[in-house]
Amino acid sequence: MTWIRGGPVALDSRNITEAIDSSLRRLGVDYIDLYQIHWPDRYVPMFGETDYDPSRQYASIPMEEQLEALGKGVESGKIRYIGLSNETPYGLMKFLQLSVDFQLRSKILTVQNSYNLLCRNFDAGLAECCHHERISLLAYSPMAMGILSGKYHSSDDSGPPDARMNLFKGRYSEGESRYNLQNPKLESAVKVW
Repeated sequence: MTWIRGGPVALDSRNITEAIDSSLRRLGVDYIDLYQIHWPDRYVPMFGETDYDPSRQYASIPMEEQLEALGKGVESGKIRYIGLSNETPYGLMKFLQLSVDFQLRSKILTVQNSYNLLCRNFDAGLAECCHHERISLLAYSPMAMGILSGKYHSSDDSGPPDARMNLFKGRYSEGESRYNLQNPKLESAVKVW
């Protein structure tokens, strides 16, 4: 992701602090209401994967360092609340535990994960965590990247040429792995919807 500050390789304290300061400067504001970590800085199953594969784990920045940097952002008044995105039940609960250990003034408030008729991974474990810990889900991709509109399963079964899944075919692994348009079950679900 070279478009993000020249392609940082990790969510370390320096990158988080720089990202917060840069966001404040770009937005022209004194503080950010909700600041979220967009991706876990470790291997997690994503984009339609549901099984954890420990062999895919790699060295990552400790959650403690990430949370300490976010905590400093809260303490300095630069951010008010902290959220996570694309997170797993383990990650959410670990961040919550660490926020207590660090005595953060602001606990994790939100988790932003994909959630729609075709992607219900949230229901398998995060729903219980969020319910008991009073964490709000900020659902993204409610129309499953446009698939639930039915446009990809129209009369010619390919959809409009300028639709995202067609424009980036072969270059959009997130959508193609999460929503296999050739899957008959997906097509059935969309047609019933």
